[in-house]
Amino acid sequence: MTATVSARGLTHRFGSLEVLGSLDLEIAEGEVLALAGVSGSGKSTLLEIVGGLLAQSSGEVEVAGQGDAAGRLRSCAWMPQRDCLLPWYSALDNAALALVNQGISKRDARNAAAGRFEHFGLEGFESARPDELSGGMRQRVAFIRTLVSGKPVLLLDEPF
Repeated sequence: MTATVSARGLTHRFGSLEVLGSLDLEIAEGEVLALAGVSGSGKSTLLEIVGGLLAQSSGEVEVAGQGDAAGRLRSCAWMPQRDCLLPWYSALDNAALALVNQGISKRDARNAAAGRFEHFGLEGFESARPDELSGGMRQRVAFIRTLVSGKPVLLLDEPF
């Protein structure tokens, strides 16, 4: 099976501090990988490099056949540690935002996202603003936004 994500000899330094040291990684299509480690061990840094948000110090990274940062960014949906919901948008509009940013009409994007609300226990909260939702509900809205993006790789940084 072809790797969807691969890294060879991946290293990253912040100044003199080596956060990732000569990491080799292969993740196949459909495979789920969970990274566990203490705070500051490089988990978020690895996700940022894989997703094209941060340049590695050395080594090679490919996502869905894309080795350059811009190509990796186009192939990954990113869910950061914080939900990053826009406070002036409804839950549904926040969930649809990834699709709208890809050029999908707002109506079609909202329809695609709305279909996920019941499955994630958010039915009836589509019009709620983020400050009207619990922390867990906000995370689920952010997760829906990530899922509906349609990207082949989902990078979830402490999603639950």
